[in-house]
Amino acid sequence: MKLICLIALVALIFTSANVYASMHEADSEIMKVDVNNDGRVSFDEYKAAHEERMHTRFKRRDVNGDGFIDLAEKQVAKEKKHAKDQADKKAEQKALREKYQDDRKKRKKHFYKY
Repeated sequence: MKLICLIALVALIFTSANVYASMHEADSEIMKVDVNNDGRVSFDEYKAAHEERMHTRFKRRDVNGDGFIDLAEKQVAKEKKHAKDQADKKAEQKALREKYQDDRKKRKKHFYKY
């Protein structure tokens, strides 16, 4: 009974440490936008951080740099995303196929061993 209680206590300690670390990590991400370092994030600081991100995304999608995203640019972005998704899918299939073949070779060696 003491052993079970000890194991439960150790598990609780490790679990609570992981929860605390993940909460602290999320807090530090939010506090990165605290420009004046007062320990609080104002709406203006939060808005400025997100505006920078939105501006970066817009510039990435505005291929010709005219300040507008038109249908042609949207189509180009869609095609690029589709091509990337296809390449990722093929790479994943290739990795799975190689893993399957390696596992099959190991099984054959093990089978003929006996």
